[in-house]
This record gives sequence, structure tokens and C-alpha cells, in this order.
Amino acid sequence: MLETAMAQAPNFRSLKERIARRDILFPTRVEEVARLCFDHPELLAFDSTSDIARRAGVSSSTVLRFVAMIGFANIRTARRIFQDEIRLRSQVYG
Repeated sequence: MLETAMAQAPNFRSLKERIARRDILFPTRVEEVARLCFDHPELLAFDSTSDIARRAGVSSSTVLRFVAMIGFANIRTARRIFQDEIRLRSQVYG
């Protein structure tokens, strides 16, 4: 059964933990997008939907399904979480 993330202000790490606990389950193609985006958060933070889809070998609509399944109404709001993670990493490693 497919589940979506809670609507309460998630962050990158809490989403990743929920996925690891299998609180959020993805169909196979959407899981490919999830793996790519969590392994390379800069992609969702800055690349276009079509670029992400091409890298994952899926359609753009699959990328948007991933975004919806992690609890966001659109890719713009999802980008903020991934951009925040990039900023956090740059502060820690900078």
C-alpha cells in the first residue's frame, strides 16, 4: 500500500528516516527517483523536472509523483527542503 509523508514541515533528514523505516513506500519507478534525489540532493534542489527524470530513466510525471508522495503539493516546495540540506552541508563541510 502506498503512503504519503505527513504534511507537517518535513526536512530532508526526517524524510530520509521515514523512507528508511518504510513509513513511506514507493512503486519501483518512483523509488528510483527517491534514491537518486536522496543520494544527490542537488538534483532536486536545482535541476529541472525533465533533467531529474532523464537521469533516473523515468518520465517527468514520475518525478512529480515522488514529490507528491513525500508530502509536497509541487516541486517548488520540495526544492526548498533539498536546498536547505545543501546549505546545511555547505556550512558543516565549508
